[in-house]
Amino acid sequence: MSLFQMKIHPRETALSFLAFVILLTLLHSITQVAFLYTENKDLMGIAGYVDLDLEKNIPSFYSGFALLFSSFLFFCISLLENNREKKHRYWLGLAAIFFFLSLDEVFVLHERLGNYTGEYIKSTGILEASGLLYFPWIIPYSILMLILGLLYFRFLLCLPRKTGVLLVLSAIIFLTGAAGFDMLGGREAELHGYYSITYTVLYTIEEFLEMIGVVLLIYTLLDYIEQQYGHLNFSLEIQKP
Repeated sequence: MSLFQMKIHPRETALSFLAFVILLTLLHSITQVAFLYTENKDLMGIAGYVDLDLEKNIPSFYSGFALLFSSFLFFCISLLENNREKKHRYWLGLAAIFFFLSLDEVFVLHERLGNYTGEYIKSTGILEASGLLYFPWIIPYSILMLILGLLYFRFLLCLPRKTGVLLVLSAIIFLTGAAGFDMLGGREAELHGYYSITYTVLYTIEEFLEMIGVVLLIYTLLDYIEQQYGHLNFSLEIQKP
């Protein structure tokens, strides 16, 4: 019998995720610039594999995996802090939230919710799905984020200062992209369509900030585990015949 062991280090793991984010962003940017200058239809097909704005391609599956890994880390912390009932529930709640976000990234659930929201506000006349609210999924998700912020405010204050600050910073970076630049992109798409250079730049920044926010989150969670409980280790026993 042989034993395979692996330690997950916060810095090295985060740098690996960061390198992949930078690589995806560079590939996306290069193919977009090449297509804009040449309008070659073959390039358009290649660009689709690394386009940060499209679903069911390499970047979307990466983002889904990164969010799922974050959910796994939240779940690990909830198990480690099982003896602290209140904190345990907060960590477990975050694990569930990020598991949903990983599904959302892969199956585009927010756009479906946005369609329902758009139909509802159009029928009631409460708001107009235009301008910064051109993508109406922003409305229900913003409400949910506000509620979660209020529910988790005291929890954040109970965490070590470094962990709390980094969690808030990762959330700010992620939401600046997911909500802020997405709203700007929606207004640009309404005015000039989805193929303008400005829209391309806006959604590139949006997706880059989202991915960077998740990378910082992964580092924060691994660092918290290391500081509180030591390195996160995985072991696998292999039975030889």
